[in-house]
Amino acid sequence: MHRRPQSKAGEICGLLPLGYHGAVNLLLLTARPELKTNHRLVEAAGDLGFALTVVDTNSLSAIASAAGLCAIGDAALDSRPAVVIARIGNWRPDSALAVLEALVADGAATPNPPAAIRVGRDHWSTIGVLASRGLPVPETVAGADPEALAEAAIDRLGLPVVVKQRRSRMGVGVIRCATRDHLDAVLDSLWRLGDEVIVQRWIPEGVTTIRVLVVRGALVAAAKFRAAAGDWRSNAARSGTAEAYRPAVEESRLAVSAAEALGLGHCGVDLVVGGGGPVVLEVNPTPGFLRLEQATEIDVAREIVRGAVG
Repeated sequence: MHRRPQSKAGEICGLLPLGYHGAVNLLLLTARPELKTNHRLVEAAGDLGFALTVVDTNSLSAIASAAGLCAIGDAALDSRPAVVIARIGNWRPDSALAVLEALVADGAATPNPPAAIRVGRDHWSTIGVLASRGLPVPETVAGADPEALAEAAIDRLGLPVVVKQRRSRMGVGVIRCATRDHLDAVLDSLWRLGDEVIVQRWIPEGVTTIRVLVVRGALVAAAKFRAAAGDWRSNAARSGTAEAYRPAVEESRLAVSAAEALGLGHCGVDLVVGGGGPVVLEVNPTPGFLRLEQATEIDVAREIVRGAVG
């Protein structure tokens, strides 16, 4: 089996060389095999001449011993997959990535390494990596005490602000607070539930966002999403509308730079263009792409599979 040497944490793990067309045992790890997104990836793999086996991550276990790491729980693992595409959403337990770690340790290639997924699933970690690279992000405040966090956020950011659970997704767990009372109530409630949060500067232009799908360092598709009437969140899951979009050169470079900073072979990068230019709102290592395909008529699933196998 042709594989490149394993990469360091945060780098793309052992991807097959571009242009490689040998036999590939391809595996899709997902906690929700029934999703249409996963069916699209299976279809795309078939169109490219590959058999993509879908395995429910919840049915698997990882084992660590003196002999190393291994994954068990499905006969599909017996043939030692050469390439693994992992779709492990933000709300799934972090330990779900243990299975991917075991498969990578056994020599499987993957476009999105476990360490990179962990960063991308956590908004604070993502913002920290991007900021350390000098990439533009919304000013963000984190803290352990809700009262101190509210004080620091208002002092630094003013009002309104946006509170995000660190692993929010699809607009759920994202709350706009326009008053101190509201901010105090939200932070205190989430703190009592044990949720980790961040507070970000409100960007009025954020009712319209740009989703850029990046694969192997190249822009594959992009769409502009607009919030539905009465909402300020532009997520497709919140009934936001989408239309094909051609990013400016600066926007394209920023999206690609964000993907590279996190070490992700494919991801969705969400941008918002304010008065100071584009900033990165989020980077999603498990991006939904059905609305993107509909808006752009680009076969995104095919590009993701092709990027994974070269």
